[in-house]
Amino acid sequence: MSKFSEWSPYDRFVQSGMNDGQFVSAGFTVVAAGPPRLANIGGATVAAGALAGAGADQIVMPIGVVQNLNLSHNRQFNRIFEVGSERSYFVSGRTMGQLSISRILYHGPSLLRMLYAYYEDLIPPTTVNSVFPNAGSATVSNPHDVKIPPGYENMFLNLASDLFNQPIGLLLYIRDSNEDTLGAVYVEGCYVPNHTWATDAQGVLVQESAAIQFERAVPVAVSSLSLVTGSAAGIF
Repeated sequence: MSKFSEWSPYDRFVQSGMNDGQFVSAGFTVVAAGPPRLANIGGATVAAGALAGAGADQIVMPIGVVQNLNLSHNRQFNRIFEVGSERSYFVSGRTMGQLSISRILYHGPSLLRMLYAYYEDLIPPTTVNSVFPNAGSATVSNPHDVKIPPGYENMFLNLASDLFNQPIGLLLYIRDSNEDTLGAVYVEGCYVPNHTWATDAQGVLVQESAAIQFERAVPVAVSSLSLVTGSAAGIF
């Protein structure tokens, strides 16, 4: 590594090791819904191929027509002062995560229907069929018998249904423009405290959005690019 005295903003990038035309964008990021815990389907070392398997081996289902996705964490800190000093200490507290998702209802299952795509309850009178054959519906630790209908077929709009007392999981899978995987994370224990369905007389689109709170985000070990580091020629 070079010294700061050798740094020249005219002939060097601050961050090196970057390839022209190789970047990350929304077009190469996918979000998919599945069971609430990775432990239900093999843990954080589950292979990427297993997550996107076929038939009864499939674990998650991509949520299509997503327009906006935000994931954030808030960590609490207590700042402690003492008499006789201007300095302070920090005591780390709890971390809370939240996620928001916006989607166009183009055709087919609504947003809540897609978020609970893996879920299956075949006990009458209220039945919920999974949108796709999957491993999660058979391994979920709490096979809840839904009493209050969330909706039927494609449209789930009744957030008061006891279906939504049950958690789900969300997978964020990130690639670059060369289709090389950068990484993936599985957001566990997700609940939906807020859902919005909106349109207007002059509009031509139906928009949906959901605020989601989750228990933790678990990195998924997938076959990915090695750590992108700086080269000696370009770093200062």
